[in-house]
Amino acid sequence: MAKSRGTTDTSKTFFGVKHAQLRDWSWACLLIVGLACSHLWRAQAWERRLRNVPRATVSSLHCWLEDMDVPVASRFTSGAKRKHGQRGAATTTKNRRRPEAVFKPQQLVDLNQASAEEWAELPGIGPVLSRRIVKFREVLGGFASLNQLHHVYGLDSAVIERVKPSLRLEAHSHRGICLDTVTFRSLVRHPLFDAAQTRKVLRAWGRGTTLDVFWTRLSATEAERRAWMPYLRVCRVVGWQDGRELER
Repeated sequence: MAKSRGTTDTSKTFFGVKHAQLRDWSWACLLIVGLACSHLWRAQAWERRLRNVPRATVSSLHCWLEDMDVPVASRFTSGAKRKHGQRGAATTTKNRRRPEAVFKPQQLVDLNQASAEEWAELPGIGPVLSRRIVKFREVLGGFASLNQLHHVYGLDSAVIERVKPSLRLEAHSHRGICLDTVTFRSLVRHPLFDAAQTRKVLRAWGRGTTLDVFWTRLSATEAERRAWMPYLRVCRVVGWQDGRELER
């Protein structure tokens, strides 16, 4: 029997609505996936761009702040308060930076005898760097060359070149390392030797060995020889006094 014209097919209506909802949800999911992919691509592109930007470490910022004196810091503070229109002002003879005057101390500063206060009076050193220099000198056993100042953490090369005319170094004023009595624990604490270099030195040295034979046995590079020769020496024990070794 045929259906009347006023009736509708419920099965077709049900599946038609479900198909329309599924199509709408599919487009919504595609849109969400597209937005997520676009965001991920932009984030990766931004990370790749940031890798090429130089970054300052915390230690470098600390050293920069320690070396900055009060007049320079106040100049940066006052410059930040200026208006945007005044930033492009032309450089005149008044605001042009003048060359720094050459520092001429009354007397030369001894590299191995100067105190932290004497180091702090030199231009560009300050109290923080002066304490670092004295502490490094104590661990090193005294400076054997002016170039060893470059090993002090935070001490800029330009500052070293500027204060070099104000420094003096007495010959053989540093403390040597006795090969006859040195131990692994004492030598590895020295700034010029790490664990591998300490083992290399102890293997090359033996009781009754001369210094010439020691340098022949030691398979050291040219840079290591130049750095170690002022410190490694032979000082044989000749006796004891108050529980301490007397060296020759």
